[in-house]
Amino acid sequence: MRNTKLSPRRISRSLAVQGIYHFQTNPKSVSEIEDYLQNSNDELFAKANYDLLHSLLDMVTSNFIPSLELYANYSSRKLEEIQPIEKAVLAIAAVELKYSLEVPAPVIINEAIELAKLYGGEDSFKFVNGLVDKLANEIRQNEMEYFRNNPRVRK
Repeated sequence: MRNTKLSPRRISRSLAVQGIYHFQTNPKSVSEIEDYLQNSNDELFAKANYDLLHSLLDMVTSNFIPSLELYANYSSRKLEEIQPIEKAVLAIAAVELKYSLEVPAPVIINEAIELAKLYGGEDSFKFVNGLVDKLANEIRQNEMEYFRNNPRVRK
């Protein structure tokens, strides 16, 4: 992640993707994941919103498989066929959609797309966008309908 002029929240989500990717290959506690992230890039870690990063790591590591299973009805791919980086982005988005109601759903969708573009394969963002959008329409149906009907409302 090169552009350090990103918001602390974007940096937190980016670090969370890295941490959850690491968690999939090397399951550790949240504090151990945070130590790993801080040791990997102390400068970027210092610019993150620590509370958001900690919350995302805690919620995603505690609910990793159930978060991914929320997408089961929307994907033709089996869970084991999804790339680990895509799983990390999808799990973070699912947790935010479900538990971070103060964050607008369109913001969560956009963040997931940007993270997939940054870390995923060439068309990864399209896959992530389709799934997160469908999940948002299920979990936050009224909110998504409001934004569709009021396109000038700032997201």
